[in-house]
Amino acid sequence: MKKLSRKKEGFTLIELLIVVAIIGIIAGIAIPNFLGARSKARVTRAFADMRAIADALEMYYVDNTTYPAEPDPQGDPIPGLSPTYMTSQPNDPFSGAVYRYYTNATTTAWLVVSNGPDGSADVTPEAADFANEVSGQLGGPNGATGTHYGSDAWSDGTPGSTGDLGRGGP
Repeated sequence: MKKLSRKKEGFTLIELLIVVAIIGIIAGIAIPNFLGARSKARVTRAFADMRAIADALEMYYVDNTTYPAEPDPQGDPIPGLSPTYMTSQPNDPFSGAVYRYYTNATTTAWLVVSNGPDGSADVTPEAADFANEVSGQLGGPNGATGTHYGSDAWSDGTPGSTGDLGRGGP
């Protein structure tokens, strides 16, 4: 009589532990990279939104020979832009609220500010004294930093960095 041998099917405990360890190592590498990409996407979106607001502000200036005054707390984020110059005003991807808007007393210069990667408002109306105006991007990997608009609180755009992101003009 022949003896039938049964072939053992399945994985050993050691094989399963090795697979779980490999998955853990891959996850440990991938998750921080994903979080960094998410923050970079928010920075890119913030600058794109601020560029759209800047274009709308310049169109407003062409029609009115002045920039909009600063909003009152219960009014439009930037009075007079919607719906004529922008369909709707975008929200800051870091705070979910509208972008902050400041202008000088003669409404000849403006500043649009995002909370930046740290999510807190570091540039205040008092800091935006327009002493060192910059036209264009403030903070981020390619923007001006330092004491422009009276504040050294501009973020470099990296995940978790402190400071705000902004765009000034004209």
